[in-house]
Amino acid sequence: MKDEKRRYVGIDLGKREYTMAIIGKNEKASFRHGRTSITGREALYRLLEKEDKVALEAGNLAFRMAEEIQERVGSEVRVLNSAKLPYIWDAPTKTDKEDALKLAHLIEERRDEKLPIVPLPSKQEQERRKVVANYQREIESRTRLLNQLHAMFVSAGITTVVKKDISAADCRQAAIKVLSGQELEEAETLLEHLALYDKRIAQLKKKIQDEANSDGDMKLLQSIAGVGPIVAYAFAAHVGDGSRFSKGAQVSNYIGFVPRLYYSGDTKRNGHITKRGNGYLRALLIQGAWALTMSKKGGSLKERFIYLTKGQGRSKKKTIVSIARRLAELMYTVLRSKTKYEPRPWKGSGSKAKEMAEKAMSA
Repeated sequence: MKDEKRRYVGIDLGKREYTMAIIGKNEKASFRHGRTSITGREALYRLLEKEDKVALEAGNLAFRMAEEIQERVGSEVRVLNSAKLPYIWDAPTKTDKEDALKLAHLIEERRDEKLPIVPLPSKQEQERRKVVANYQREIESRTRLLNQLHAMFVSAGITTVVKKDISAADCRQAAIKVLSGQELEEAETLLEHLALYDKRIAQLKKKIQDEANSDGDMKLLQSIAGVGPIVAYAFAAHVGDGSRFSKGAQVSNYIGFVPRLYYSGDTKRNGHITKRGNGYLRALLIQGAWALTMSKKGGSLKERFIYLTKGQGRSKKKTIVSIARRLAELMYTVLRSKTKYEPRPWKGSGSKAKEMAEKAMSA
């Protein structure tokens, strides 16, 4: 409910500048503009009061500023899911000033349970997210250079060298001997860069594996088939211990595995998944789901996949996404229950489904 004794503040963040709207105790709005640099943020914090309630749209800088406001000013801060904000208001024009004012009005007029609040990650979760993001960037950069190196062989007319022949450092060194001139010089430079990426990836991988093998929650997650240290670490980085979610379906929605819903009259149709969460975590879970379907300890999820693909003839690619969603919910359950996972057979939807699954398993 609205508190007449406090101010409501909305902050619209850009890359280098911010716009702040303050709805005062007299219900009149005032605006401030500034830079998002360290000195600019310090100036912003001096304008705030401890009794203020502040709203920001979710983002990397928003999380940092939310922490700083809480630590230095003591104001209440709400970080809102920007993906859901367009459904709350719809205006023909959009400016930083209007967006900041709308954020201020939102927290003035709506209770917290009516707002798409994004819980602030802990410092440990933020650090883990940085490690995962760094690992992802290094992997992608290494892949890009490998593709560039492979393209050199094709350009030189050497089509017998495939990507697996240049995946390892010693193989790459031997493979480039067939090149000559400028192509050989460029290839040697690429190898130097690849060596740096290999070294950094190995460092990050070791850091992830060491923590995943020593952390209690991550060790429990790895009791699930298909979940290794990297998948467990990334899941813990983005989901934490699961305490901010009340059920597994919320985790699926947070990661972006739930389908879009389309309504028209009495017709209801499911669309593609929303993909609103972290894309790398989603990709890792899909990789984990594939590994689960090939594991002897895949349990009910493996049986479900085989039944739906072989028994029902469904697309493997679409089915694996649904298995990845269930894997994410299973990982959440393991985190909340603090118990090691024990594989269980899939009961299916009835005796006929079980019979079809057994036939598919034996095929």
